[in-house]
Amino acid sequence: MKNSIGSAKKIAIGIMALGFSQAALSESNLNISGWVNEGMVYYDDGVDSDTFQTTDNGTTLNSRITFSASADVPNTSMKAGMEIILEPNQSSETPLLFSSQSASGGSGAGDTIGTLGKSIYLEGSWGKVTMGLQSMPTDNIAVLADPSGTLWTQISPLFRFNGFTIQGLGAGATNTVWGSFAQCLATPGLGIGIDCNGIYRKGFRYDLPQLAEGLNIAVGFANDEIYDIAAKYTTDMSGLKVMLHGGYAINVGNGGANVGGSQSETFQIQVGVMDTGTGLFGTLAYQNESADDAAANSGDDTDAYHLKFGIKKKWIDLGDTAISVQYASYKDQFGMGGGGITGSDLTRSGVALNQNFGPSLVVYLTYEKLSLDVDCNSAACSAAYDGAKDLDSVILGGTFFF
Repeated sequence: MKNSIGSAKKIAIGIMALGFSQAALSESNLNISGWVNEGMVYYDDGVDSDTFQTTDNGTTLNSRITFSASADVPNTSMKAGMEIILEPNQSSETPLLFSSQSASGGSGAGDTIGTLGKSIYLEGSWGKVTMGLQSMPTDNIAVLADPSGTLWTQISPLFRFNGFTIQGLGAGATNTVWGSFAQCLATPGLGIGIDCNGIYRKGFRYDLPQLAEGLNIAVGFANDEIYDIAAKYTTDMSGLKVMLHGGYAINVGNGGANVGGSQSETFQIQVGVMDTGTGLFGTLAYQNESADDAAANSGDDTDAYHLKFGIKKKWIDLGDTAISVQYASYKDQFGMGGGGITGSDLTRSGVALNQNFGPSLVVYLTYEKLSLDVDCNSAACSAAYDGAKDLDSVILGGTFFF
């Protein structure tokens, strides 16, 4: 009898929950959006070369599926909502972050689905509060101030070949992959050079109500005592579109742990301009990071910048065509280094062609070169790094938006 009563209670609770869920769905809307990004990659690392097909651009840009829903709060002017972002991951096979030359081709066994973000929010005339695993205010703050929209070919972070081995290094080299010379302090273990607080974190975010036309400000707190604030400004001045983003983050938890530090500070800014008449555009991103109480001779004060300029016009009926060049420098991001490293400069240059086919598809061709220069205080260090070879790559890819 007790089991029967317990089962009946469970069924009743299930029916009530189902009814509530259906009622909620009837008053809200569900949207599905995202993109799929794939590429054919050729690389030459100075010793070997290869061609392979892979998910391009690594996490957050490669592919994603976003489920979002919102509903009006009864008897108020407020709105509540949620967002769930899924990624078809190919983490061991993409050129981003942790893959190497030997893992770049992949097995063809298929991808896995990972959760990038999941959050709920409440918004009104007083602003918007978001809680959960989410993009914090300084995420992408030195990335998205780009009126050209040519992010999948040229972007300020080092989003390709981070885990590839640097060929030509001698015995005693401690930093042996490209990402080890683009180390972040705000997120130890992340080797992307710029956008160093640019990961989804569990936390709380408050977006202030718009203080002026085109101006948006947000503040955030994430687990392990990470605080940030960011501002974004967009305006159109007689056909000249201007975007200015800036942000500051402090990681009191484990910031700078990769250089033996106790906390880190990250300042980022990006400006982007585009003349809508001529199609000429340009972006400039800059980041400075520092760590407190870091080990001697470590990369505890770093600078990085990324410059891109080009032209985007509708020369053919298929859609807009964009041609651009880029140059980036990631200075002194060698982490603990060791072995006599006193400074470093990883440079990145390239040219790209984007062809849009309406609003849903872009096909691109991009060439990039990675080069490395290391400062040393010993002959052994110089012998280890002076022979570093460049990495050249050509990628033919496409992104479909839905």
